[in-house]
Amino acid sequence: MTKLDDGANAESLTVSLQSPSDRDILGYSRYVVGAAAFFAMAATSPFEYAWSSMSGHIGANYGWSHGNVGWMFTLFVIFQSIGALPGGMLRDRWGPRWTTAVSGLFLGLGVFALALGPSYAFVLTLWCIGSFFTGFVYNNAVTTANKWFPDHRGLMTGIIAGAFSWGSLPFIFSIRAIPRNAPPAVFFHVIYVMAGILGAMTVLAALLLKDPPVGWRPPGWAPMATPMRRPSEHQYSIGEAIQTWQMWVLIVSFVLISSAGLAGISKMVQYSNSFEFAATAATAAAGGIAIANGFGKLILGGLSEWFGADNMMIFSYTLCGVLLFLSIYAGLTHQELLFVCVAIAAIFFWASLFSLFPIVIGQYYGEAAAGGNYGMLYAIAKGSGGLYGGILSTVLIIQHGFSVAIGVAGIMAIVAGLIIIPLKFAPPVWREALLAPAEGVPGVATGHSGLPLRSGPETV
Repeated sequence: MTKLDDGANAESLTVSLQSPSDRDILGYSRYVVGAAAFFAMAATSPFEYAWSSMSGHIGANYGWSHGNVGWMFTLFVIFQSIGALPGGMLRDRWGPRWTTAVSGLFLGLGVFALALGPSYAFVLTLWCIGSFFTGFVYNNAVTTANKWFPDHRGLMTGIIAGAFSWGSLPFIFSIRAIPRNAPPAVFFHVIYVMAGILGAMTVLAALLLKDPPVGWRPPGWAPMATPMRRPSEHQYSIGEAIQTWQMWVLIVSFVLISSAGLAGISKMVQYSNSFEFAATAATAAAGGIAIANGFGKLILGGLSEWFGADNMMIFSYTLCGVLLFLSIYAGLTHQELLFVCVAIAAIFFWASLFSLFPIVIGQYYGEAAAGGNYGMLYAIAKGSGGLYGGILSTVLIIQHGFSVAIGVAGIMAIVAGLIIIPLKFAPPVWREALLAPAEGVPGVATGHSGLPLRSGPETV
């Protein structure tokens, strides 16, 4: 990590001491905003983490092929990822309240669409609209940690990101409890209730969301020399961040690790069934993944404050890949308990990507444009990862079986961790140290001629 100069430290301390408190800005604690972001995030969860339980009912009730159903998951990932970019940009510009509230209505519509078949085109259109606005809600929720909690960036990001998993739990068990011979109306009733709860929860949470002023710090707090300290105090815009090679390494890593995990999450029930395990093993794996997924984001995000986000990425993603290979071994040797435990553990470590990436974006590039910068990363990387996690892995499974598809996912996860190693030693650093402030003009740098210069991203 590059050491900041004493002037930057003093400036940060001065800003911190002069900052208004969160209660002065909001009228209530910033932790209330954090709780609202948690529940908004929870509303996005069933789209992804309940899909493995919903997909069988959807295909059976409407007579849709595995390819049709697989495309729905792929398109959710793509449209949600795309929505994260405009959602983050609008949030940085106008704040999170109205963008989250409006998006919540469309989010509920996307779930409700699952009960409006059998027209595949009609359901798919509404599903994609809901998925797009789910990206708005997701980004608005997770960026709250970067905006309000620079002092607890890792822990709060982990808590809020964890809701992306936990929010699906009531619905997973409700859907899995539906008898095989139950009429379609039973499944549709669960969908009606789910859509109403998720839409209302998002709108109510939005009423409590608000951003602090740019550059806000908790009064009395100043950055310390910890693994989470920023390598540069510059607040990077989207255009500046994308010019750094470190952002492109993060994008490639995100593509690989998201591909690896999405291939397992979206097909976990079918993956278990392919080894002819009992139905209880599939239910335990699906439910356990949702629980472990959330705790993976929370625990590994929290540990990043002690060990650094880059170190946790290397460790978590590499171990995820090893565990995915171990799940193949457990399946081929017909060890149900080992399979369930290993599958849950693999997703525990994989899940950290949804806390560690927003953490490192805030740490590397600042809070001011954190929504846009993370939205850019998320839109490019997770959308691309969804292609393998959804349709490409389905093609591999049909042609070569689950073991090959999950083996490819394991390789992707290991590579995703290893390519983060260079970032440990060369984080993005703004060339502020090379330039002196222009006399009488704060924030403007000059060269030897006295003319203003533009600083830019540079790795040192």
